[in-house]
Amino acid sequence: MRTNSWRCASRRRNATASRTGTARNDTAMTDSDVTEAGRKPKSMVPAVEKALDVLELLAETGDGLTMNEISDALGRTMGEIYRVVIYLAERGYLRQDPETSRYALTLRLFELSHRFDPTERLIHAALPLLQRIAARTHQSCHLGVLNREHVLVLTSVQSPLPAGYSVRTGAMFPVAQTSSGHVILAFSDEAAQARYLARQPEGARPAIRARLDRIRASGYEDAPSEMITGIRNLSVPVFDSRGVVACLTSGFIRQVNEVTSPEETLGVLRETALELSAALGFDLERSPLRDTLVPHSDKTVEPEG
Repeated sequence: MRTNSWRCASRRRNATASRTGTARNDTAMTDSDVTEAGRKPKSMVPAVEKALDVLELLAETGDGLTMNEISDALGRTMGEIYRVVIYLAERGYLRQDPETSRYALTLRLFELSHRFDPTERLIHAALPLLQRIAARTHQSCHLGVLNREHVLVLTSVQSPLPAGYSVRTGAMFPVAQTSSGHVILAFSDEAAQARYLARQPEGARPAIRARLDRIRASGYEDAPSEMITGIRNLSVPVFDSRGVVACLTSGFIRQVNEVTSPEETLGVLRETALELSAALGFDLERSPLRDTLVPHSDKTVEPEG
């Protein structure tokens, strides 16, 4: 079972390299080392790339691999990966079985991942981006997550204008009354959606299902607030490496002499949500949702100053 696992991993990596034309080498970057999407370098730091390849490979193999097996699975020479594996072992990320010579992951990565509480990490990454949204759009905004049948506001930023509408940090609202809750549900897995729908009145389920489908198709929700007259909810999903985790929302309120439109504000929200998602480990380029999540409007709001 172990052998099949790393051989399958090897085939997947080789197939990816074949499709993309990726050539693994440690030479200086050339034009061929630049991807078409975004024109970003494929491998700016080869040693780091090799280390991550080793860690990801061993994460798929429960009882470890020998140095030769690692080399074969990654399609690299022993010379390319030998020092990387030894160094990772010296730093405590890998351990070698003295009897089988196989290398396996230690709990070091698990330990590191739990030093920073996920909620604190989310708030830490989101707060400066929310502040930037408010400065650019002159609208308040907040970050919400699902908490059973409610949306919990983790953090919020008020509009810089003297008067406006804002949502208090720590506030909780029923999912059924929020755009945030529906946006998160729309990008949740089918099991989560089914559980939610099962708890709703039978007659309301078709409309809820249609609403979730619309949100997933568009990548956002732009709808009147169900709680406050005159507020227009602009809500977009936030992802990490595992899936949707939160929602960015601006309760848009039109003020006299303000030129930022709801469409422009929504564009800023969508761009910022992708930036936050990337900081949380979301890989947009590999996501099947890419075309849905990337804004296609040419309207942008220039940063102040």
